[in-house]
Amino acid sequence: MTSKILKHPPRPGTDEWRRTMSGSKIATILGLSRFQSPFSLWHEMAGNVEPEPFDEETGAWGHIAEHSLAEWWKHHNPGWQLNAGKPGETEITYTRDDLPFPNLATLDRRAMNRAFGVRDPRRFHIIECKTARDLADWGRPGEDNAVPADYYAQVLWGMGISGIHQASICVLGPFGAPEIHTVEWSQPVFEGMVDKAAEWMQTLENGEEPELSDSLRDYTVIRGLHPDIDTHESVDVDRDQAVAWLDAITTEAESKKQAQLAKTQLAKLMGNAKYATVNIPGRDKPVKLADRRAKQGGTPYVQFNKKANLADA
Repeated sequence: MTSKILKHPPRPGTDEWRRTMSGSKIATILGLSRFQSPFSLWHEMAGNVEPEPFDEETGAWGHIAEHSLAEWWKHHNPGWQLNAGKPGETEITYTRDDLPFPNLATLDRRAMNRAFGVRDPRRFHIIECKTARDLADWGRPGEDNAVPADYYAQVLWGMGISGIHQASICVLGPFGAPEIHTVEWSQPVFEGMVDKAAEWMQTLENGEEPELSDSLRDYTVIRGLHPDIDTHESVDVDRDQAVAWLDAITTEAESKKQAQLAKTQLAKLMGNAKYATVNIPGRDKPVKLADRRAKQGGTPYVQFNKKANLADA
């Protein structure tokens, strides 16, 4: 493995940037991103559509928040100092020249502890900084799967590209002090990411777009790919497919009501319980279906575990 600091990383929006694999892109490729879909990313990387415009205000707030969150991590980790790639910068970008595709990982912050020698792998630590409107997708620090899957993938990618195998995510929710979550390194998971990234880059070469998803971004991309209206053209739709599509449109509101009813029914069943679990024959322990959480002493609410595997063992 050969990791090195990228002194002049490609600027967002450039052709080079589009074709370079990064932490946010790998999360999308794996189908984990809450912000983008594989279909929309593929067409952006292929140069068929423009990325969504960058929100300057959101970006500015993000950089300001990163500063305070990194200092919070440093406050809780005496002996460490925040260490950028060069003076005047905070983020640091790495790349690996032994992978079969262009790649990079931009770290929000890199911490350094001089108690460890120059060649000691413990010398550096990755700090990723996040803000969240709510922490419904987060567990408590130290719990299994406490970090949302897309952020986990992003940070693990950064660990694999940089060669720094110690990392934390510092997240600021809507109330109280930030939380610090440790991210454990996994070589097998990273190798799986590399394989998926290589396959993805090959689909770009072959012109093989991913399947459509229910992401709103996919609809936006399709609209962008077909900006014109031919008033003389019509397409034939299979009758069964037409029925399925029409049913989906007309039952959308009812589906939302059913989801709310499910939460209400489970909340009544749980009472004051913290967890709702399901016993699966052949499993060593019950599967967590949901838990009850409260924000800063507020009224508890039910959070379903959408990743619960309820299949037979």
